[in-house]
Amino acid sequence: MGEVDRRGFLRLRRAETADEPSEEREPSAKELQIRELAEYTATLLADVESENEERMAEGHLLTVPYDLAYMRVTSEHIVFSVVTGFSAILQASDVRAFDTEPPIEASGYGSLITGLFHSHHPADPPAVTRSYGFRFPAESPLIPAIRTACDIPEPEEPEAAPEETPADEGVPPAGS
Repeated sequence: MGEVDRRGFLRLRRAETADEPSEEREPSAKELQIRELAEYTATLLADVESENEERMAEGHLLTVPYDLAYMRVTSEHIVFSVVTGFSAILQASDVRAFDTEPPIEASGYGSLITGLFHSHHPADPPAVTRSYGFRFPAESPLIPAIRTACDIPEPEEPEAAPEETPADEGVPPAGS
């Protein structure tokens, strides 16, 4: 119970408990947000009746301004939801381009690859595309899944330019 100290205040004692590691820990706020976003993207896919589509990849990522997002890639759709409340369903056939940059180290986020979708929405004029930018974890399975679903080839590695050697013809030797 408690005891009364010399000033007359009642002091309660905490029960002494052994420090036992708990088997299950409470999920962090970020984990709860990821779980909520994942459930929402599953709901969006159900809205487009995608039960016969092959699930290729899913996972959390960041938008370009570092907002938490969750993305699912199927053989016919790319669905994402952002913690700010924005979500979209893109048909894989509408994605015109998917550009990526080499990985960079972002303080507190690890190695990230910035990727940019260029997608045509059927309601827009033919020459108009919409852009969606994301930061993918370097080990994310989403990037190859997006390329496969949208039939976009891997970017070609730039070939190293052959070293140019100065032509010795017509140049007098030094000291002549």
